[in-house]
Amino acid sequence: MVYSYMKSFIAFLLLGMIFSPAAVLLFAAPGFGAEAAAVCRHDLKVELEPPEHRLLVRDDICIEGWKGKDLDFSLSARANIKSVEINGKPSKYSFQSGKLNVPSGPARDGPVCVSISFDAVFDDPVDQEPAALDNPGLGVEGSISEKGTFLLSDSGWYPGFTGSDQNFKLTVTAPLGIYAVTAGEPMGHEDRDRKSISSWKIGPIGQGLSLSAGKYIIRSKKDGRIPIYTYLTSETDSLSQTYLNSSASHIEFYEKLLGPYPFPKFAVVENFFPTGYGFPSYTLLGASVLKLPFIPETSLRHEIAHSWWGNGVLVDYAKGNWCEGLTTYVADYLSQEIASAADARLYRLQILRDFATLAASGADFPLKQFESRVSPATRAVGYGKAAFVFHMIRQRLGDEAFWNGLRRIYKERLFMKTSWQDFRDVFVQTGRWDSKEAGVFFDQWVERSGAPVLKLKDVRVEMDASGRRVTGLLLQDPPFYDLDMTAGLEVSPNERLDSKIGIRGGSAAFSIPSPSAPRKLVMDPDVNTFRLLCPGEIPATVNTIKGSQRTAAVLSDDSPPGASKAFELLLAGLDHADEPIMTEKEAEMKINENRDFLFFGLPRSEKLKSFFFASAPDDVSLSPQGFSIKGSSGADCLFLVFGGDGEGKIRALFLPAPGTSDDSILMAARKTTHYGKYSFLTFSGGMIRAKGTWEASHSPLEFDFTQK
Repeated sequence: MVYSYMKSFIAFLLLGMIFSPAAVLLFAAPGFGAEAAAVCRHDLKVELEPPEHRLLVRDDICIEGWKGKDLDFSLSARANIKSVEINGKPSKYSFQSGKLNVPSGPARDGPVCVSISFDAVFDDPVDQEPAALDNPGLGVEGSISEKGTFLLSDSGWYPGFTGSDQNFKLTVTAPLGIYAVTAGEPMGHEDRDRKSISSWKIGPIGQGLSLSAGKYIIRSKKDGRIPIYTYLTSETDSLSQTYLNSSASHIEFYEKLLGPYPFPKFAVVENFFPTGYGFPSYTLLGASVLKLPFIPETSLRHEIAHSWWGNGVLVDYAKGNWCEGLTTYVADYLSQEIASAADARLYRLQILRDFATLAASGADFPLKQFESRVSPATRAVGYGKAAFVFHMIRQRLGDEAFWNGLRRIYKERLFMKTSWQDFRDVFVQTGRWDSKEAGVFFDQWVERSGAPVLKLKDVRVEMDASGRRVTGLLLQDPPFYDLDMTAGLEVSPNERLDSKIGIRGGSAAFSIPSPSAPRKLVMDPDVNTFRLLCPGEIPATVNTIKGSQRTAAVLSDDSPPGASKAFELLLAGLDHADEPIMTEKEAEMKINENRDFLFFGLPRSEKLKSFFFASAPDDVSLSPQGFSIKGSSGADCLFLVFGGDGEGKIRALFLPAPGTSDDSILMAARKTTHYGKYSFLTFSGGMIRAKGTWEASHSPLEFDFTQK
């Protein structure tokens, strides 16, 4: 079933049931311009002074169609305003709490022209090596330094005028060799009078303008319809061609799938601290991120897909951020589906595991409340669960209606704020989806938190006049969901018979014909329904300890000098930075409490040894002299998670081998959080050497007829 589904998707692409970018003009931006009351044109001149963390700004703003008496601009509270003029004459103004009010005088024909001059210092502290990467730039809105410049639109680095289409002519002057990048079209970079000057033209993009600058080497690829650039430093410039080629390939793919790319260029820009941001027409990636070999085919694909979802079709954040889930689906998930049906199934299963371990234990919330990723739980919901919701819509409507629906939303709502409700309305129309059923679907998946809890009961083989049948009940716990699930009946090692079972309440009886003695019954064998996994379906992993609500952090009495620093780094990466570190004696008194335990080093006390080794995996050998596990040859650090399964506490262990250098221990501790889906990791010199995941033990949605 999954194979034919995957095959149909590839055929869908190859048969051309999609827009051809060569045959379609760039979409106009119909949405926000039609709603705006005025047109605002900025002639924005900026000079960067990195040693002083300062910028100097003069913005000459002409506003056409303005009927109000006062002009209100948003501007950083850090701004030191030098002057404000209206139509060339000094003007009164008030500036408080980031709001600049300028009386515009009586209504007049023609534009109102306002000139604002100010300087401001942006020096938000930047963590060059954050322990946790759920959102490494969180809290950084503006930073200007000799390492680079990073200014989010929310920082208020220029006067923003709401309620209008905003166009920009932007000129950025900086010390020699420092070039600036933003949205829109590059009009040139030049060196003059020991300064570097970057010029940009930016049309309406429906959102604020961000700015980056650095000592960039600028390279380009202009043999396609969309010019592509890299702005990388000498540290990463060797990767430029890889990123140019990968960007071109991804843009071509999404133009065929979704519609024409909506911006005049795309650029890959290096940031001076680790980020993975997608802005209109460019992505901003930290140097350490750019160097990872998988990024051109993973994170880059994700950020380019944001050109359609999030930067193209805008998010109505007051009603929930859908774009991270949809971008995850069309980028991260779809690449797995194209690779193989097995990879796609595993990706969907991992979404369920992440939700169960990171969110369902108490940090869950409705999709309509998701705004951005700030923790493992928000990622599991806003990225994972939301992506799965789009997958279930596609399952229900079919490929043609689903992709046609997305293309229609993109075409009709480019640069417009869009909500889950807008998606529902379009899918009802393109998929001929009954509006009442669609309402139930979106209510249970978007408006509510949680997930269905399902199990099989009274499964048996019966004989009647028509032959052999498998009967039983599919049960769910309240609150109930309306679900249509596949029951897979395995009748031979290579043959599975699929039937549909609908459940609209607490239970659904089923009766499935079986031509021969059945071997196994599995509900949702291809993992196409979002649900809450039971403990037996979730192997203990890094994410399990990351999602733990009560964790005891224990430092072994035998830990080497400097271990506390590495342990603190590990805890921060695992989202337990506030957890106090216990001694073994303190931990002994908490063994009987409802806690999971994370050990740094092997415990010495007999009581803790007995507790720790009681459920250690059979294929792991641990001793004061070192450790042994598959792939551990030559490794100097081990991270191991086991236990749980509904029967006991989780045990996790970070174990450096004797003689391991402090640098290797710190690198391994820092990287552990990146491997959330794995049960064990081994490192050598801070580099991953081996990783693996334990097998799940059992599922309440499986019944094995061969086990008596």
